[in-house]
Amino acid sequence: MKKLTSITVLVILLFGCANSAKNDLATLKSTPVCCANLSDISFATQQIKKLTTFDLKNQPIRVFNEAKSPFIAIEKPNNSRFVQVFSYANGVFIQTATMVYPQLLILDKSKQVIKHLKPYEAWQNGLPTTLDLAGNLYYKTQFTLPEEAKYLIFYTDSSLNNKKTTINWRSQVGGSEYRQLTLTSFAKIGIKLL
Repeated sequence: MKKLTSITVLVILLFGCANSAKNDLATLKSTPVCCANLSDISFATQQIKKLTTFDLKNQPIRVFNEAKSPFIAIEKPNNSRFVQVFSYANGVFIQTATMVYPQLLILDKSKQVIKHLKPYEAWQNGLPTTLDLAGNLYYKTQFTLPEEAKYLIFYTDSSLNNKKTTINWRSQVGGSEYRQLTLTSFAKIGIKLL
């Protein structure tokens, strides 16, 4: 019984370490890029006020600002003025968890860049996080979209891989403390157009 317990604990610990930002960066570097031209990107449609979750490990890779990144391309509905982005933490344990810092490239109807937006909260100063009802840790940010916006490209900055950000960790048993999370390029993100 002790042997089985030891093996189970070892597997859990290894699984908790599997979401290493260094491993993610190596994967990103070895993955071929697509869509050198923004006009080559296919944009998916998404319903307004519906949260859709994407796993960045299953997305195409493109170069943004001289760094590779997985990306999600969405055609903005005409009546959408805002977009909320939820960045979910990877990992079983908070000590080894990783998270992406989402960024947004906004294009007009001719697929020309209008703006490049980063969250209001600078990752160096810490990110406000929340636990959902299922106990999943996430960071949420909201972007205001200009009227001429037609296409949205969500991506991460791989130059931030393996950098630390501070979060205010609220334990499920009460109380809070500051913890460090490592930034990476691969995680699940949720997108909700408003």
